[in-house]
Amino acid sequence: MRYTLLFGLLLAESICFAQQWTFYGFFPAMSQSGSLSRKIQYNFYASATIDAVGRTVNAKEYPVTMLQYYLQPSLSYKLSPNFQIGLGYAYVKHNLFGLRVNENRLWAQTVATHDLPILGHPKLSHRLRYEERYPLNRHTDQWSYATLLRYQVGFNWLLYDPQKKKTGFYISASNEFFFCLAGAKNSPISSKNAFYGEDWIYGGLGYTTNRLGKLEVGYMFQDLIRNPQQDHRHLHLLQATWAMSFDLSELGVWLYTP
Repeated sequence: MRYTLLFGLLLAESICFAQQWTFYGFFPAMSQSGSLSRKIQYNFYASATIDAVGRTVNAKEYPVTMLQYYLQPSLSYKLSPNFQIGLGYAYVKHNLFGLRVNENRLWAQTVATHDLPILGHPKLSHRLRYEERYPLNRHTDQWSYATLLRYQVGFNWLLYDPQKKKTGFYISASNEFFFCLAGAKNSPISSKNAFYGEDWIYGGLGYTTNRLGKLEVGYMFQDLIRNPQQDHRHLHLLQATWAMSFDLSELGVWLYTP
């Protein structure tokens, strides 16, 4: 009984002292991918995170601002129709309410997909990514280092029969978990804050077009533990994504054939 009471008091104390920041904004994103050969694919991804509603928290002003720019080229190799591996680089520019950080990231990942025949046409995907981050604090001009493990489970459900038509609506959803293995001093997510330091939840509705690729709109919730006191930063974001795909395999054959 005493241990139960002590645990309850510690939990209540952590809840009382932990603070929660809540912000609202937009998350525009663009993805352009294609096939370089039958097995190799490339992708270029760009996004921005915009705090669209100014707020006052603890007598401090948080104006409308651009929180993050994200640029990412990558390559992937298809080992089988449902399994691939990939390597990538990302450049990230943060302006997180006074914390100005530029990051270089290197990562390697595996992606596996499988059908859910019990529900009709949906697919479930699993992405496991190991990531190294090299953040540079622009105020102190100091570098830092962090390693992360990220796991994302995704769900994609076509609301049309792809064997009968090429266009139509689909439902997309995902949840990504961020685990900080080591570091960092400058990064928004740090092992000093929490091992399980960030979580992204998304759900959206998209439409596959004939020529413009995929257009998708949805809701993104980002939860981040921002300091060792376990204070949370919540971002409620309206996400809009444009995804295009090209097949450049014939160009690759032309380039590499003597």
